[in-house]
Amino acid sequence: MNAKQLYIASLLSFIAIAIAYGPIPQPQEYHDFADDREFWSIPNTFDVMSNLVIIFPGIVGLAFVHERRGSSDIPVDETSIHITLFAGMILTFAGSVWFHLDPNDSTMFWDRLGMSVVIGSCISLIINDMLDRNLAAKIHIPILLASIISVIWWPVFDDLRIYFIVKHQPFIIFPILLLFGTRLYNKISGYYWGLSMFALATLFEFTDQLIFNLTGFISGHTLKHISAGIGLWFLMVMVRDRQKIPFEEE
Repeated sequence: MNAKQLYIASLLSFIAIAIAYGPIPQPQEYHDFADDREFWSIPNTFDVMSNLVIIFPGIVGLAFVHERRGSSDIPVDETSIHITLFAGMILTFAGSVWFHLDPNDSTMFWDRLGMSVVIGSCISLIINDMLDRNLAAKIHIPILLASIISVIWWPVFDDLRIYFIVKHQPFIIFPILLLFGTRLYNKISGYYWGLSMFALATLFEFTDQLIFNLTGFISGHTLKHISAGIGLWFLMVMVRDRQKIPFEEE
């Protein structure tokens, strides 16, 4: 079984499990974050301000993409993946700030919409770097659209299953391609560190109240934003600093 067959099999398994499980509505208690303190007239101050860690790698990433345009041997299609990845970080910052100023389902939609752009771009980037550059160029836009649709599906049908499937795809496709793919670039440590920080962010998300009770000054959700931002920074640095492996086929 090759990488594509293994990935398709894993995706079909996810879909089958999701169908068997049934619809997953958004729990309303999710919006009751542990740290609701207000400073400088900013509601939920620390959950709002911690999003600055997320926007920073997006701004730096777009800056270096702009700087090297026209003087780089990176194909236009791959540059497009980089642009949507870094722009998605900025959109995630804006959506998360909007959400945490007034946590509810309608504001959370914009939070997840930005994240869907980052997730879709990560999937395309992994395919580009470790499987097939030409394939990534062809399916990048469809992947982005599928990611965005997974978010739109949630409020329309009150069902998070498609979003959860899409959200976890980078964690599935990376190890598969690590074992069966072909590396295009000399650095992949950004994937290790980035995905590890994203997993840690999920742990912080589910221990929001516990961490706030233990520390008394910082919540798990604030740490989630910081951890996710660090993970995005690792991805950005990897894309910025890596070099193509010599003699690698296009």
